Order: sequence, then structure tokens, then C-alpha cells
Amino acid sequence: MRKSVKIGLAVVVALPILAAVAIRLFVDANTFRPMIEKRLSATLSRKVTLGDLSLSIMTGNLVANNLAIAEDPKFGQAPFFTAKQLRIGVEVKPLILHKQLIVRSFEVDAPQIQLIRAEDGSWNFSTLSHVSSSPTAAQSAALPDLPVGLIVIKDGSAQIQTLPVQRSPQVYNHLEVRLDNFSLAKAFPFTVSASLPGDGKVAVSGTVGPVNPQDAASTNLDAHLTISHLDPVVAGYVDPTAGISMIADLDAHIVSDGTNVTSDGRLHAENLILLKGGKAAPNPVDVSYEVRHSLTGNDGEVSDLAVQTGAVAIHIKGTYQLAANQPVFDLKLLAQSVPIDGLQALMPAVGVKLPNNAKLKGGTLSANFSIKGSATDNVIVGSYEIKNTQLVGYNLGSKIVGIAAMGGIKTGDITAIDISRADVRITKAGSQTTNIYSVLPALGESTGSGTVSPSGQLNFHLISNVTSAKGLNKVGVNILTKLNSTSSAAKPSKAKGIPINITGTAENPVITADVSGVMKGNAAAIKTKGANLINSIFGKKKNKSGSTPPTK
Repeated sequence: MRKSVKIGLAVVVALPILAAVAIRLFVDANTFRPMIEKRLSATLSRKVTLGDLSLSIMTGNLVANNLAIAEDPKFGQAPFFTAKQLRIGVEVKPLILHKQLIVRSFEVDAPQIQLIRAEDGSWNFSTLSHVSSSPTAAQSAALPDLPVGLIVIKDGSAQIQTLPVQRSPQVYNHLEVRLDNFSLAKAFPFTVSASLPGDGKVAVSGTVGPVNPQDAASTNLDAHLTISHLDPVVAGYVDPTAGISMIADLDAHIVSDGTNVTSDGRLHAENLILLKGGKAAPNPVDVSYEVRHSLTGNDGEVSDLAVQTGAVAIHIKGTYQLAANQPVFDLKLLAQSVPIDGLQALMPAVGVKLPNNAKLKGGTLSANFSIKGSATDNVIVGSYEIKNTQLVGYNLGSKIVGIAAMGGIKTGDITAIDISRADVRITKAGSQTTNIYSVLPALGESTGSGTVSPSGQLNFHLISNVTSAKGLNKVGVNILTKLNSTSSAAKPSKAKGIPINITGTAENPVITADVSGVMKGNAAAIKTKGANLINSIFGKKKNKSGSTPPTK
């Protein structure tokens, strides 16, 4: 009895194994390859080729080697999608007995995916599952839906590049994709994650579909995007020559109706530089945005982009156009009476430089600028106004060569600035500043213009009406009063102030007051009226006896 039980158990265990072996021996899985290739090719509207097929009865998988999905001829001849192995989960009984392909799942190991964007904004995956605008009955039949319970991509690699090729492609490694209840005809959930160069991580989740049969890139989408430790230069998002850099985290919401894409989110950036020649912001900066993009026009509108540090925000609005895969923008920057103390962390990032160890304290900044062009070639034009601030940590008076010989300007390490305003034009060739007007109580009123070269060299020429200065000693102010007097009797020259030249760099400026030039300009008057001028300033010299020496 015991022996018969053992035999029965052995038969129960052995029969499935023997059946599986028998099926593998007598059923050639490769006979199903043409049917699978045809079905997949019809669904994707691309030629799909598979290598050798094997059937695993125990797992219910058809295992194919060397999967390849052809490219849209518009984008070249290299395959769009390749993988060394594809596991197709199938219903085994219908497949063996009736040669009926019922797919449960697809699992792809380590695929290589090439994503290409043309200059007109179209993608190489746009024609996947594509039908003509007026499909015939035969075409409709040739493009059946292929519902699949689960599609998984493991450890893939995707490259994104543009045509014409402008720079190295963006690379996403360790790509993981999961599509649940996939269908061309209805929406389905998805998750995607990948690694970026420079230790960045990206993750997207949401719903997508139904797939647009005219343009897969215009399929409806509702997704949540997160990127951590993003280096946009290393990742290939930003041209290194643009001068923009940061390490950032992004949290965004993206919605597409197939025609327009709306997105809003927040970027948290560290070591932020927004302008070529700028220095990294010492504190984190947050950038919130709201954008609407047209898929048909390949352009969009920035309804609000707020650059914020602490409680201070500067707002940017405008439009952009994706030309040759590079945004060309027309933006407006507006800041209205923004506290300067809150802007200290942002100033280095936008290229604002002060003398070494100096900073601005207190007061407000107002600015109105237009920004036109691309990230690498743009024109910034506008004006700014600073009110009621102080330059702290820099002894301006002691640095002005020339006036120091006449008694100096006494500012100490804190220089008050009542107002400073100017018009500015910035290009890749440098910057031009005109209509400068400033009032520094220690120096008086100053007007003029100047330039900053691409390497940061200053070349400014100002006229300072130092007679209104409060920082000059008595001797100095008397001399400069005579030289700057607006009275033709007192001052025959046309000069209305002391010329001041500023060279060097913003961090180490060289400030020179051309007092000798003013003296030369008034030489004739000083020669003929020298005694009166000197006597009015110093008084007549007396001899030892106390009497005034006779005039020769």
C-alpha cells in the first residue's frame, strides 16, 4: 500500500515536469516568432524584430533575444529601441493548442532607447501607433489595441538628443519603467525613475493615455515630477557657455491635453549662478514658476517666475519660442522697492559685484529690465534705482586718489548712499551704463557713464559736484568750491565738477579724481586771481613781527 502511494505521488510530481519537457522538445517556440513580430509591428506602426525564442512552461514566458524596434526614417536608420532580452508573459494553453497569442505582460531587461527631437519640435516616438488622418478599414484592422496587464523595463538607458546635433545627448541610466493595465485606447497609470549624470535622480508618476494615434507625443498626461541633486550643466540641460549653474531639487506638476501643456512647481537651488561672470549665491534660492506651452506652436508663456531668497521675491514674466531646440525668450523682470538686505544672497548669482569685503546694508532696490535672446546670446536692457542704503566695509573716501591730497573725503568704513540710479545694457560683449546719477552725502552729486568688459574691467567716467559733499575737510571743500563754482566770475572755466575715473574691477576698483585736470583748466584764472583765491582760502601770511609782508 505504501509503495503504491509513493508511486502515485511520484507520478503526480513527474507528469507536469515530463509534460513541460515534452512540449519543449516537440514545440518549437520560434514558430510563434512571425506571429509575435507581426502583432507588435502592427500595434507600434514600426517594424519589430526578435531573435531566438524559447518557451518556459513553468513561468509561462516566451523569452526572446535581441529585441529591436525600428526608427522613424525621418530620424535615421539606427534602431529606436533595442534590448538583449524580452520576456513575454502569455497564456500557454491557448498558445500551444490554438496558436492564440494572449499577452499578460512584457518585461524588458537593460534596453537602449534613443529619443530624438527634430528642429520643428516633433519627436521620433511621435509616430508610434500612428495611423493616417483618414485611416481605411484595412489600416484600422491592422492597428489593433494590445492591452497588457503589466509592462516593465529594468535597468534601461535612454539618450535624448536634438537634430541638428548641437551638443552631447542627455543620458538617463538605471531607467526603471512600470506601466499597469497598458492600453492604447484608455488612460493607464505609470511610474518612471532614472539616474542623471552628477548623482541626480529623476522620478515621474501619474496617468497617461489614451495614446493619440496621430501623434504619440501629444497624448494626454497628468504627472508629478521630482528631480533631486540636479546639475543642469552636467545633465546636459544647460549649455556650459551660458554661465548658469546650480545644484537643485525640483518638484513639479505637469498636465497635457495633447495640445497645450501647463506646468507649475518649485525649484530649490544651491550654489546658484544665473549670469555669466556671476558667483555662487551663498544661501539657497527658491524659484517658483507657472508655464503654459503650446505643442503645436512649440512656444509658450511664462505667466510668473519668482526668484525668491528669504522673504524677498523678484518676478519675471514673458514668452519664449523653441527655435532649433533652444529657447529664445522675451522676458520682463520687475522689482519694486525690494529690501536690499534680503537680496544680498542673490546679488552674486546675477553678477552684481562689490568691492572686496564690502556689502550693502539697508535701503531698497527697484528695477525694470527686458531680457531678450537665448541663454548663450541675450540682451538685457533696463534701469535700476537704489535708495537709502549704505556701503559697509569699504572706506570709499580713502580710495579716491587725488582728492586725498586736498584734505580727503571722510567716509570711514560706512558710506551712505541716498540714491543711485542708471540705465544699463548688457550683452555678451560687456555692459554699458548711462545716465548715472548718485547722491552720496560724503561725495556730493555724481553723474556720468561707463562700461564693463566681458573680463570684468571697469571704465567709468563721472563728474562729481563735490561742493555739496559733507565729508571734505574745510580746506578741501573751500578749494573745490572755487573750482566747482557755477559763478562765471568766480570760475571762468566750464567745468562743473571734479572728473572721477574708475578702472580696475568691481572687487578692486581704482578710483582717481582728476583734480590736476581741473586746476589746469582754470590755470589762467588762477594765475591772474591767484592771490585773491589763495588769500580767500588760507589768509595772508604774516612775518615774525606780525605785520603783513609788502606786496612785490
